[in-house]
Amino acid sequence: MKFKPGVFTLVSACSFFLVACNVQESGNQLAAAQCDADTASFADLGEYSNQQVILQGTVSGDFQGESALNGFFLQNTTAAAFIEDHEFIGNLSEGQKIQVKGRVSDYYGGWQLSDISGFIDCGSDEVAVRPLSLPLSDTDSLSQYLLQRVRLDQDMVVIGHYQLARFGTLDIATEPLWVPTQVEQPGADAARRSAYNEARRLVLDDGSWQENPAHIPYPTGGLSMDNPVRSGDQVSSVEGILLRIGNNYHIQPTVTPEFTASNPRRDVPELADGDLRVVAFNVLNYFNGDGQGGGFPTPRGAENIQEFERQRAKTIAAMIAMDADIYALMEMENDGFDEYSALADLTRGLNNASDEVVFSYAHSDAETVGGDAITQAIVYRHDRVTPVGDLTWTEEGPFSWGSRPPLLQNFKVLSSGKEVAVVANHFKSKGSCPDDRTDENANQNDGQACWNELRVATAQALLDWLADNPKEFAHTNYIVLGDFNAYQNEDPLVVLSEGGFTNVADHFDREGYSYVFRGERGSLDHVLVHDSIWDAVQDMAHWYINADEPIAFEYPLSDKTAEQQQRLYAPTPYRSSDHDPIITVIDSTALH
Repeated sequence: MKFKPGVFTLVSACSFFLVACNVQESGNQLAAAQCDADTASFADLGEYSNQQVILQGTVSGDFQGESALNGFFLQNTTAAAFIEDHEFIGNLSEGQKIQVKGRVSDYYGGWQLSDISGFIDCGSDEVAVRPLSLPLSDTDSLSQYLLQRVRLDQDMVVIGHYQLARFGTLDIATEPLWVPTQVEQPGADAARRSAYNEARRLVLDDGSWQENPAHIPYPTGGLSMDNPVRSGDQVSSVEGILLRIGNNYHIQPTVTPEFTASNPRRDVPELADGDLRVVAFNVLNYFNGDGQGGGFPTPRGAENIQEFERQRAKTIAAMIAMDADIYALMEMENDGFDEYSALADLTRGLNNASDEVVFSYAHSDAETVGGDAITQAIVYRHDRVTPVGDLTWTEEGPFSWGSRPPLLQNFKVLSSGKEVAVVANHFKSKGSCPDDRTDENANQNDGQACWNELRVATAQALLDWLADNPKEFAHTNYIVLGDFNAYQNEDPLVVLSEGGFTNVADHFDREGYSYVFRGERGSLDHVLVHDSIWDAVQDMAHWYINADEPIAFEYPLSDKTAEQQQRLYAPTPYRSSDHDPIITVIDSTALH
């Protein structure tokens, strides 16, 4: 008989789809006859929204129970649907062929049956698995595979893990993906790169709706500080049910994926010789409360003294390991330079960790630098360099409200007697866009996000300020470094390059990156030197201790079990921040 929506006329000794349909032989024969009857078409479910229908298919993915997805997936050879848990159904297994009655509603790009009112076991069948290879052909689309069981016929790489601890998900792709404007020009080229990226990525889910699970399943054996999954690691045997959650396609696994640590943690990069080692490092909102063990939470950073101590230990471990002579730090608490300041606290910690008092910081009598909650700071080894003149900055133009004032400190290198001026920067971020879409700082959809015009103005203001020689230097030995919130090919970096400042990464670490955002890597942090001292630059490298590591390894205690607070933390450099530090080596004897 032909099935009609809203009409349910199947006759059974089980009397309207009881749980297991356990009847005598005659009843089983009748149930078998029902399994041969016409049922609704998976492909037509959209026509029956909020109506009762009967579906028949094969269980392709079992995610029953509150700890999973509260149901299972049913498919035929061409389409699929999700079936919500119900006591009628009981436990199922993949490959089981069933008939089920329920109400149609939408479900993550497809359809589901809920309010289950009937069920028949119709035996077993082979589970159809649709092979996928990314990128798809121009005539194919992932939407064609929604709610079906798919298998990736290729190895993938982990590109992001921002939601790993909260939702158990990993961003994966066919290859590491670059932020478009890191490798392409803004505009049409960046748009093409963005489309290229989207065609090659998916989200590997964990088959559960649980938030902040006690056991984080990836990588194999579960996430811990000693068992990380890093961006760049390989993942294979990816097979499961394809859903669309928001704008992303997720695979809920039916086969346990396999991980290979193809991007392992590495020690500090080995660099060419030189007598001046300079680091740019965004330290992720280093706020020490009121400096006397209280005053938490602060506007940014740690919520309490326990979190701060965890953050402090990681930051100090990273800085000590790099063994630099000068550190330009971004996102320090803007609370002045006295003994209770965040900067003084960090410097004390460095001296304690080094077992000798060799660290100092550039300071001023000012209570703050500009009006933002955060500022830059300069820490140095006074046994290797010594300040020449006062710390200075400007709060004019874009530095008065958008970008943080640049900090300038001149140093003498003790080994050579030559001078070098370090300028620490932190340009306006890409977030908190103007509400007015006609504002020149609104997102222009060219790949540079919002506030690009302000960052361009900041770059030009920086050039003008240095050209005015505010400290009346007898040299132009400038090292301009920090978080410019602009990727390699974006306008602010072009302005600085045309103004006579060479990006050191262009020559020594072109494939380097300092940040991963939405699974795409690039460098917001840069080291630039005045063209006149280019010959003094010996080497540079990014140290990949942060951007490739899960955010779960950061210092916060919230949303973690007591066990996770220990298992997901170590007082080591790894995930001490969200930005990677950049190390540059200079031969000061070649300075003018």
